[in-house]
Amino acid sequence: MKLDSYVGRIVRLNQQAFREIAKRAVNRGIALENCFLVSGVSRGMRKLICYGASFRIMVGAADVVLI
Repeated sequence: MKLDSYVGRIVRLNQQAFREIAKRAVNRGIALENCFLVSGVSRGMRKLICYGASFRIMVGAADVVLI
């Protein structure tokens, strides 16, 4: 699947990726749900740019599942 097709879609992270993000959220005192909006694609790194709560993350397509 081409990365552009993820833009504008809601995704969930796989368990390992979400655990890493959740650790950062806990350190900031933020509750985080495993639900993110894909807002764009970083062409040079071939990563998806996702937003959830007050977090902006960049993850590979292998780390997400479409909802």
